[in-house]
Amino acid sequence: MKKNHFKHSSCLYCLGLIILLPACGKKPLKRMEEYNGYAQGTTFHIVYDESSSKQEIEEGINKIFQAMDRSLSLYDSTSFISRANRMRDTIMEVDEYFYQVFEKSKTVYRLSNGAFNPAIYPLIQYWGFGTGKIEHPEETSTAIIDSLKSISRFEDCYVIQKDEKYLFIKKNKHVQLDFNAIAQGYTVDVIAEFLEKQGIQNYMIEVGGEVRARGVNGKYEIWKIGIDKPVGKDEPRSLIAIARLHNKALATSGSYRKYYEKKGIKYSHTIDPITGFPVQHSLISASIFAPTCAEADAYATTCMVLGPEKCKAWISNMPDVSAYLIFGNYKGELNAWLSDNLKDQLEMLKEGM
Repeated sequence: MKKNHFKHSSCLYCLGLIILLPACGKKPLKRMEEYNGYAQGTTFHIVYDESSSKQEIEEGINKIFQAMDRSLSLYDSTSFISRANRMRDTIMEVDEYFYQVFEKSKTVYRLSNGAFNPAIYPLIQYWGFGTGKIEHPEETSTAIIDSLKSISRFEDCYVIQKDEKYLFIKKNKHVQLDFNAIAQGYTVDVIAEFLEKQGIQNYMIEVGGEVRARGVNGKYEIWKIGIDKPVGKDEPRSLIAIARLHNKALATSGSYRKYYEKKGIKYSHTIDPITGFPVQHSLISASIFAPTCAEADAYATTCMVLGPEKCKAWISNMPDVSAYLIFGNYKGELNAWLSDNLKDQLEMLKEGM
């Protein structure tokens, strides 16, 4: 299986197929189009209003995926982000997607006081979670980690718009970026904007587990999205809850599938930019509901960095954002916390806990 260009793990099952089953009531089903495929190293599933322009819409979606790869994929050596990471000059022209994701990342970076930091790619590589065949370190070196932290400052680069061009500027030539924690969510938003420009009023877009929905499904009901139970990478997937998603986005980040163990210690792929080490806390899954999928995607990662208590406080101060958090203890038992405004939007599956 190919590696996901923007994500190292996916934590959602979309229940889009369920909405296409025959309705029991008298009202006929709403006719919908479906488009499924493989992009960005993962699968996608898109359901939208029936359209006479189905071929043009699907061609447009494919072009978005291709443009995103050319801009933001670390697995494409010719992409803007790959070239920006290699460059030793101080300035380089990039495209609008790079510019938009950079600016959105900068906003979350500031909101989170640096917990969300796309400039920690050198640390991600050191811990063995980057691209290519990079080994996990045999022994951790505080000196090396401190050195890598010194070149992982998001403040050491910026993007400006000048004369209809977007210019990426490095103040430190060693800065390297990784937008995996936001790029896939942003891709979903761009597809949503494209569908709306085509006059599509009802849709559900799922790319690698990141979801955005608008309107109703084929049974004239609010879209229903499944949330994975956080189980080990070798265990079969199952659902822990079903969310009603109305004109919002949903993304999940977790530490339970992408990790390695050494000398009895589990090392998560989520790196704390402040310490330079993989996070060590009881939060194992964060599902975030937000107005846009880029926000949901980035906030979910931020929560996994912040840990349980800081995450709760942070989310509680954001009026348009909700969270469903799952914790584990040393006995392997699961416990959950959810924002007050989610209690009527989540159906908890008893067999899931």
